[in-house]
Amino acid sequence: MSTSRANRGILVAAGLTLSMTVLAACGGDESGSGPSGGGDSGTITVASPAPNSLFTYNEVIARELGFYAEEDLEVELVAISDAVPAAALVENGKVDAALIASSDALAAAAKSDDLRLPYDERTGGSDFIYGIVVPEESGIEDLKELEGENIGLASPDQDLALLASALEQVGMSLDDVKTTVVGPGGPSVAQSLESGRIAAYTGTLQDFAAFGDAGLETENIIPEGLEGLPVGGYVTTAEALEGQDVVKFLRALAKGTYVALERPKVAELVTREVAAEQWREPELATFLLEGLASTLAPFDGTTFGEIKEERWQNAQDLLVQVGAMSAQADLQQFLTSDLIEEINDWDREEALATADAWLADNQ
Repeated sequence: MSTSRANRGILVAAGLTLSMTVLAACGGDESGSGPSGGGDSGTITVASPAPNSLFTYNEVIARELGFYAEEDLEVELVAISDAVPAAALVENGKVDAALIASSDALAAAAKSDDLRLPYDERTGGSDFIYGIVVPEESGIEDLKELEGENIGLASPDQDLALLASALEQVGMSLDDVKTTVVGPGGPSVAQSLESGRIAAYTGTLQDFAAFGDAGLETENIIPEGLEGLPVGGYVTTAEALEGQDVVKFLRALAKGTYVALERPKVAELVTREVAAEQWREPELATFLLEGLASTLAPFDGTTFGEIKEERWQNAQDLLVQVGAMSAQADLQQFLTSDLIEEINDWDREEALATADAWLADNQ
């Protein structure tokens, strides 16, 4: 993604993402004591970074349009924050599944033989989610202009790997820059950018949220070519996959994602209802929904959650390269592609009919 007005809009819209994170940390009314065992119970507990928000609006659609109910499944979404190791919650049986960033998922899988990833969440690409930003007044328009400069990182693993990949796209490497882990975006990071202590900052939408509040206008200069990096997916255990509840949840989620792409008005209306505070600036909320929708689009246009091992291998190689992982996960074991056909076994026309009926009742 080259520098553009759209990129600047992403950073402005990131303020909405901050609201999602706050909601997730507070937990809202989506809390629970853990899974109830799956199997015949028809109940599943899923850890999500921001339930009832724009960021996970496909989960909301699946619930509001009755897709979970169609699967005879009761879904409890448990809000988590970045400080909570979601993979550990899955492995320890606190939740049945969790939506986890690719770097965290791979690092956890390298240490555990029990984790499985049956669904890749954002197959449409990562460019809308990630960014490498500079102060707008700096005049920097290209990553090559950062040679020899100090670049701040939100995290020492995912964001370092992202920077390495971005530099590679423009013929550079980590040896051509300096890096400092400055932590998640906030006022102190904004001050570091303004003062020149760091010339640029690598992170995600959530990390950029506080820059506008601090009065710092930023420009995203991330280059094209990062579509091959996975963002993350739903992680569960081998034992949980022996039952049907995880597959039912993912099938309902796929229906919700399909409706979101084909009937964007549904996504708007359900999120206006459950996350009204995120619609205080409608143009920005709409922009964010459109951008997030692009990341949810299937590779082939029809197969939701499809897993491409080469993308995950590429991400793992980068994490090992930058020292964020010392051992590699067994991807053939961790990536569970054999359930994708079952997850996608539902009637598209029927899902749209449900959406249209819902729109008729709710517009």
